[in-house]
Amino acid sequence: MALAVAGAMAAVTIGSVFVFDLLPDRGGGQDDADSSSGSDSPPAATASSAPSAGAVPAAYLGTWEGQGVALDGGLPLGTFRVTVEQATVGAELGKLRQTDQIGGVCVDVLTLKQVTQKELVATSVGAKTNHSGCNPAKTTVHLKPVGDDLQYRSESEESGRPRARMSRVG
Repeated sequence: MALAVAGAMAAVTIGSVFVFDLLPDRGGGQDDADSSSGSDSPPAATASSAPSAGAVPAAYLGTWEGQGVALDGGLPLGTFRVTVEQATVGAELGKLRQTDQIGGVCVDVLTLKQVTQKELVATSVGAKTNHSGCNPAKTTVHLKPVGDDLQYRSESEESGRPRARMSRVG
């Protein structure tokens, strides 16, 4: 009986990834960090001066990687890797590559929507070359400095509101 229950739970867990279409549109990681601790403040480079003409502050540029989660941390989504490049509003900001626990990969293209003192806001859409398990829908994502890390947060309800706290890897 215990084996039957364990097998059913495993099937439900794996099945929910596909039913809720959670493999695409990755974003996850640590909490949205709405706490009042100083660790949520942006790096000095972005806090001391306003971004110029919609350009991406240098503190965001580079490649960031961390573990993604969805459903308020209840569902691990694998590794999130975001590359942020210099862009102006309306231009391609970079890409998000999500690799799930079994090696499936989904890529989202990020287009810069807004630059504020506290975050970058982008539109994310699944790459045309993605497999059918990836979510192709357009959604809004937020990139926010948290200490030396970068927090990724997606508004995608279909994907369980993915988020990730990522460290700079390049």
